[in-house]
Amino acid sequence: MGIPVDDFIKTIARLRAPDGCPWDREQDHKSLARYLLEESYEVLEAIHQNDPDKLKEELGDLLLQIALHAQIASESNQYNFDDIAAVINAKMITRHPHVFGDAQVSSASEVVSQWEAIKAKEAEAKGQKNGSALDGITTTLPALLKSLKISEKAVGQGFEWQNFDELWDKVLSELAELKEALALPESDQRQSEVEMELGDLLFTLVNVARWNSLNPEESLLRAVDKFKLRYRTMEEISAAPLNELSKNELAELWNQAKIKTQKDL
Repeated sequence: MGIPVDDFIKTIARLRAPDGCPWDREQDHKSLARYLLEESYEVLEAIHQNDPDKLKEELGDLLLQIALHAQIASESNQYNFDDIAAVINAKMITRHPHVFGDAQVSSASEVVSQWEAIKAKEAEAKGQKNGSALDGITTTLPALLKSLKISEKAVGQGFEWQNFDELWDKVLSELAELKEALALPESDQRQSEVEMELGDLLFTLVNVARWNSLNPEESLLRAVDKFKLRYRTMEEISAAPLNELSKNELAELWNQAKIKTQKDL
């Protein structure tokens, strides 16, 4: 059996006590911010690796960060772990009236629309002015995930391609515009144009992911992991350092690595 959450909270409080751990005692919300981000990505890595034991451990590390933030706040009588749990519990009940109330929904997309409508009403009740539909998206999100959320917000307002063929035509159009920008003479203006057109293409590809119920951030992470596995395999099976091989030798080695790692992907 696992330990009760209360015991875990007491452990964190002990670490922050006057005679506790010097490192834990000197932390604040800002100093812990980087660890919250790092632990979140380690949770994602464990999910991608489909490793339950690692995921359990990484989720614990992430919970540690939340508990530390709660303890720091409690020391200045702002809020504590229980308050955090109470707020999110109340939010889940309020925003799921189809589960805890009489509302009716027939699909996941209707749940999302209902969620956004409830959020808007909550903001209005707090006296917050109605702004852009794109408000409320965290500025520090990774670019691909931020693009996905912005796209989803716009779609929630009806701003959407009529069909996937229309979207795919947009991909081809953006690709052609990028190619045109790359053909410009070298200059600062060319660099700016290439950057803009590349961004447009990436944003459009994010929408391709959305249309296929994929998270582009996770898709790219999987591609990076695949590349790392194949590249390391190249290093292992090569008789010479990779930087001493010709382009043709590297291409042949890459093909061997693809075959060798196929079962591991």
